[in-house]
Amino acid sequence: MAALLRSIGLCLLATSVCAGLAAAPTSAQRVTATIDSSASVIDYTGTAPLHSWTGTSRSVRGEFVLDPNAPDSSRAVVRVPVASFDSGNDRRDRGMRDVTEADTYPFVEFRGTEFAPVVWGRGADGPVGRWAITGELTFHGQTHALDETVEVRAREGTVQATAQFPVSLSQFEVERPGFMGFTVGDTIRIDMDVVGRPPAK
Repeated sequence: MAALLRSIGLCLLATSVCAGLAAAPTSAQRVTATIDSSASVIDYTGTAPLHSWTGTSRSVRGEFVLDPNAPDSSRAVVRVPVASFDSGNDRRDRGMRDVTEADTYPFVEFRGTEFAPVVWGRGADGPVGRWAITGELTFHGQTHALDETVEVRAREGTVQATAQFPVSLSQFEVERPGFMGFTVGDTIRIDMDVVGRPPAK
């Protein structure tokens, strides 16, 4: 429900890490991509006693640059409309939009400020590994620090980024509404699967 992507918190990026990769070599490749909304998804999973549900958004926007040779030049922005999450239950989705005041605070946005490759190297199809990303997540008019590790895999023509992390509704001053007689849990889980496309050459 008020499961805000956190933007998405955002964090960015991609799938399995190849076994045997060592710490980022100085020759590791820079990755630049714009998020493709048609291929990207962010889910939130909320809980209540005896019940859980998932809301999905396919309206993810943003871009990122990861440069293992110059991490300070890396950047990431991920943005999702609050009202774009669909849990398959109109009543629940209306309640989510109400408690998150989606008309007043229509977006969840993550902006990365610090980047460090944890494991980064060359896989069979292209650069692959994990990045530690620190940034600011803005949601419901509140901004808080977010630190996450994101997995990234680059293939020809695409860059995939995946992450999973918890979000506290009370931290962002979101009221925990009742649904079917139960109050929803304070912590929601965010699952991000983002696909980016490199700029045209």
